[in-house]
Amino acid sequence: MPERLTHPDLPEDIVAAYGLIKQKKISGAPDVVENITGSRFVKKISDRFMGIPDMDIHTQKYEKPRAFVNDEEISVSFSHTRDAISAAVSLRLIVGCDMEMTGREVHPRLASRIRHPGEKESLYQNLEHIQIWTFKEAALKCIGTGLRKPMKSVKIDQRENSLFDVEFDGGRIAKICSFLHKEHWISICYHNKPLH
Repeated sequence: MPERLTHPDLPEDIVAAYGLIKQKKISGAPDVVENITGSRFVKKISDRFMGIPDMDIHTQKYEKPRAFVNDEEISVSFSHTRDAISAAVSLRLIVGCDMEMTGREVHPRLASRIRHPGEKESLYQNLEHIQIWTFKEAALKCIGTGLRKPMKSVKIDQRENSLFDVEFDGGRIAKICSFLHKEHWISICYHNKPLH
């Protein structure tokens, strides 16, 4: 059953949810299984929390899911770990969602490769590198590229404890709300205009 996520830094225009993954009853390649479970989860939260019972979701490997309600596109994003799923849906904002388990390590060499040259050293000294990873992946999901674009192309600046500014190549700006929930870092990137 999806659990609605709320946070003071998460806009009301975004419906975010978290759920545990039960024993997988779907067979197939991992990306296919994730797309099916993610699509089902988004449909459940849209019905339960937004009153939208009928949504068409189209997923393609390495592409941001596209969702439609009465032929109008809305923004959706989801993320998996081995035991949980999170998602964000918005009728007005463009969203990207990423989630990772808190105990997951990011090797220092990898952390240095994802760092934007303009980011403050204090970001990497004060925060878990796996949390920073979720910022960057959520941001890249928001603009629709995912990891096809390098993480170092995304510049993060901390505004408050859980609110961050994101700058993409070309000067485009978005925001990220990142918080801890049940031993998972969940980061949701959002922007009020299309980033493509």
